[in-house]
Amino acid sequence: MSQALRIVLAVAVIVTLVAIFIVSYILYKKTPAPKGCEELEKPSEKKCSGCKNDECHFNLYYNKENHKEEEK
Repeated sequence: MSQALRIVLAVAVIVTLVAIFIVSYILYKKTPAPKGCEELEKPSEKKCSGCKNDECHFNLYYNKENHKEEEK
């Protein structure tokens, strides 16, 4: 196999992998959330106020209450 053919094949493989990544990312972003999971992306006081999970990065309300108690 000649050096030029190896370079062409390497470039073709890299371009193909990049194209697959871009297409799959675009399709992922366009895919709607499954039924019943539409509102899970955004936190709200209704969903998070009673939650005791302090490790959840969505639970902004729990973290605010903890900071107020720590400041006192």
